[in-house]
Order: sequence, then structure tokens, then C-alpha cells
Amino acid sequence: MKNLIVKMLLLVFAICVINVACKKVPDGFLSPNIRYEETPILVPQGIVKVSSALTLDGSAMPIKVKLLHVYDRATGKNVDDLFNKQYPIKVWTGLYDPKIDNTLEKINAKRKDSLVNPISINPASGQLEANIATLNLPAGKYEFDLEVSNSAGTKTFSKIGKFDLNAAAPFEIPAAGSQVAFKVGAENITKTLSPTLISVVKLADAPDKVIVRMVDKNGVPFNAAAGEIGRRPLSGTAVGFLQTMDLYSLSVTNFADRMEFIYGTVPFPLSSLGNGFNYYYRIPTQYVHFDDPTLPDDQYSCNARFSFRAFIPGTYEVTVKIPGVTHR
Repeated sequence: MKNLIVKMLLLVFAICVINVACKKVPDGFLSPNIRYEETPILVPQGIVKVSSALTLDGSAMPIKVKLLHVYDRATGKNVDDLFNKQYPIKVWTGLYDPKIDNTLEKINAKRKDSLVNPISINPASGQLEANIATLNLPAGKYEFDLEVSNSAGTKTFSKIGKFDLNAAAPFEIPAAGSQVAFKVGAENITKTLSPTLISVVKLADAPDKVIVRMVDKNGVPFNAAAGEIGRRPLSGTAVGFLQTMDLYSLSVTNFADRMEFIYGTVPFPLSSLGNGFNYYYRIPTQYVHFDDPTLPDDQYSCNARFSFRAFIPGTYEVTVKIPGVTHR
């Protein structure tokens, strides 16, 4: 009888060992300390923004991230209804090249109409991604919950992220203006003068056009239609010209007091062909008088540079004032 009891106990022990050995061990690790280093995430309204990724604290990859809820930080109110609404925007399906895609037809061949959320979370990295549709949302301070999954399981992270949706300028002047005098017939002789003064006004939401006025110190415009504004040659022995806004535009029309550039996509320009978002122009010597006495008439050209980039569609007026120069 005693031997039978011992055998039964050994059998029960063996069964327990087998059950423990066969129990599935979680594959990988899902940290409870996943977080955003960027906090709050600053989101300018109407402008594309992609945040940094989640810091995973050693969690196994790959992960799957899902946005659960969004809250107004000031009131604590759930505002899912605002952020779940989708809006139509044009989404790129191919690589844009301003040298090739120089008509609306060519541009639209690389875009499609899509319904999107203004703000979404990248499911593979947790990056917050915002687009032009954020113009439809009220500016404010928000926070959100995420669900994160991997091979080890699923966790909910309440109020893990914060973002501030801020009103933003529809354009920027990425770089300061400049002005250089070049000696006619001896381009290696130059003099740097007071930089151009750039001012921008958004005139309307349509059409998509940039109006550029280049004026002297008194506000007198140079006449692009009469050849008073031209392209600036490359320096030294190089052949060709520095970039102008023409290279990014669908069309340009010159008038007595302005140049008008029609564009097809925002941001405009979408990407740089070189030299950032600067545009280089030359006013021939016969149309300028320099205040600087070391630059006599008919011996130096005026070479003005300005910078501009639009993020929101519409009509903009860019005035480039050239200090120390009088139109003649």
C-alpha cells in the first residue's frame, strides 16, 4: 500500500512537471516604459509634420501601434469625433521632379485623391504624422492613448503622448536676402552690399500664384517685361545660370511692375534643385544707380537674391526691396 501511494505521488509530480514544461513561454518582451522623447510634439496647422518614433525600451520588434483616443488637455474632454473625421487631400503616388513635372497634367498623374485623417499614428513606429488637413482642426493642446502590440502581447498606454496644434504662417522666408555688385566685363570683381529686404503678404486662397515685385530703395519697380530683370549667370568660368523661381513654376508672366509665377503643388517649391529655396536675379547696369560712390554708373550690375517658400495654397505677393539702389 505504501509503495502504491509513493508511485501515485511520483506520477502526479511527473504530470505537473510535464504541464509546466509544456506551458507556452511569452515570446519577446513588451516594456511598460514605452514613451515619446518628443513632448509635446509641435504640429503647425496645415503643414506636413512627422514626429520622432516611440522609444521602445528594449521591446521586441516588430511592434504594431494603434491610436485609441484623443483628449483636450485643457478640459480632459474626449475629442475623438474631431480626429476621426477624414478629409479629401491629394496624395503623391510617384516621385515629383520639377524639371519633368512642369504641367498640372503631369503633376496630377502622380497624385490621387484620398480621404485621410488630419493626424494619424504610424502603425510600425508610433510616429505622429500630420498633413494639410489639420487646417480643419481647432488649434489647441491635446494628448492621446495608444495600444501597442508585439509577440509578447498587447498593452494600453494612457495619455502616452502630447501634441500642440499651433497656428502657423502659410509661408516662410528660409534665408536672408543678398545683394552683390558685379563689374561688367570682369565678373571676378565684386562688392557685397546691403542685403535685399523681403516682405510677403498672402492676398487670397486662390489661384495658386506668386507675384514678385523687385523695387529700388524708393519702391520704384523694375520692369521685367522690358528686360530690366534677368537671370544671374554662374560665377567664374562656369556656363549657365543660378536658379530662379521660373525653374519651379508651371508658367511665368512678366509685367511692367512684377513677375507672376503659377505653381502646381504645395509646399512650393516641394524640394530644392540646389541652393536651398533661394532665387537669383540680375538687374543690368543701365537700369541702376548705386549710392556707393565706388560703383559708378554703367560699370556694375545689381545682383539681388531672395528666398521664399509657400506651405498653403493661394496667391502671395513677394516684394524684394534693394537698398542703396535707385532705378534709372
